[in-house]
Amino acid sequence: MTLKQKLMHLELQAHPFFENYSLGDVLRAMDYTGIDILALHSLDNSLYKYLTEQVLNIYPSSIIEKSGIKLPNNKYLLNAGEYNTREDWHVLTIGYSFENYSKMEVRKLIDLALSNNALVILDHALVDNAVTRTAGHIPEHKKMLLEDLCKEYSGEIALEWNAYCLPWIRLGLKFLLNMAGFKTLYHDVNKELKLFSEKLAMQGFNVPVLADTDLHARKKQHLKYLGTARVLTVLNFKNPDELLKDLKANIFAKRYENIERYVPFTHLLEAYCIPVLLPNNFSRPRG
Repeated sequence: MTLKQKLMHLELQAHPFFENYSLGDVLRAMDYTGIDILALHSLDNSLYKYLTEQVLNIYPSSIIEKSGIKLPNNKYLLNAGEYNTREDWHVLTIGYSFENYSKMEVRKLIDLALSNNALVILDHALVDNAVTRTAGHIPEHKKMLLEDLCKEYSGEIALEWNAYCLPWIRLGLKFLLNMAGFKTLYHDVNKELKLFSEKLAMQGFNVPVLADTDLHARKKQHLKYLGTARVLTVLNFKNPDELLKDLKANIFAKRYENIERYVPFTHLLEAYCIPVLLPNNFSRPRG
């Protein structure tokens, strides 16, 4: 490792709630949790214009490019977004985001993101985003569609390991869903996803798994869970566009390490479960 290189800690998915705290609070949380590179998301939207305006107020000498922001302390904020498709996949675009997003087919979204040099990640790909509001997993026919999608975009897209998918919680949900008549075959979607990626690799396809927290930081106190799950990889201190290019190269060459940890149940309940179950009581139940 040269003097210009560093083992970087990446949080690839966090949903801030800037109505409750400031960007400065997020930057301090990056220092506290040891995160070097952070992708901030808003569901079906883009935060990037807001981020660039706020950063220039705090650090006028920051380097701002299409894919992200390099701060004077060599930390990075990446342009990013999470988008729901017409097929009810959730897709993360790292290094590019869509303003005024209108729901589209998943392949069109992936193609547009890739044409803008984004890192594309299928977010909690085995989770049922439609019928059971993420409590269950996708049916077998949709898993076959996922396999086709991964083979088609081998070496171009990745899959997400999610720190909100606590296995013991999902085991209880599996029992309840089966009692209610849903055909729920497994509960540990992260374990199943890794097996799925390994199966694809044995067939010659390259669809790596990347760990992130999917943090829904509704309160300032929630920021302490930033980077609970994270990616580690060695990168040079470059401008954002070049950094993203090197990051993508490392990921598809498997030159990275996942840190796989789960958030506490109390945080999951407050930050995600209750808002999803009682959406009328929250302005942004899904982040």
